[in-house]
Amino acid sequence: MKNLIKSYDSKTLILPLFGIIFLFITLSFVSRSNKENKDVIKQKKEAVIRENSDILTVINVITPKEGQQNEIVELLQKGMTQTMRYQSGFISATIHKSMDSDHIIVYAQWKNEASLQEAVKLIEAGEAPNMLKVFSSATPDYHPYEVISVNLPFKRK
Repeated sequence: MKNLIKSYDSKTLILPLFGIIFLFITLSFVSRSNKENKDVIKQKKEAVIRENSDILTVINVITPKEGQQNEIVELLQKGMTQTMRYQSGFISATIHKSMDSDHIIVYAQWKNEASLQEAVKLIEAGEAPNMLKVFSSATPDYHPYEVISVNLPFKRK
């Protein structure tokens, strides 16, 4: 082995060594960056409710015609995934299907009133056809809210 190493000059050995070190350093940054990106993606898949924020919360109680709850839920899901989530100022929307009635609740968060009004104009203009169908085939009752408090479980010691 010593003879093999002696047959190469020092530059021949140092360059590959630096290359290997550079590769390990690069891979460690890429690995860390990928983990951070996954965390960011994970965050974007979760709705966050915070008290005393500047976020506009809209709660919409939708009453579909009898027997049309599943159809309206499906339209809402399509409307959210195909149109609404791409609107400027949209933060999140969760759809809740009642288990003891035909009611559906949509808990939505918007950056501000102006962004909500732009989305309403989009629906009224027919540019969000699934949402337009929801609001024309069911009775919506929505109001803006401010989140006053968020209460989480606490274990006493």
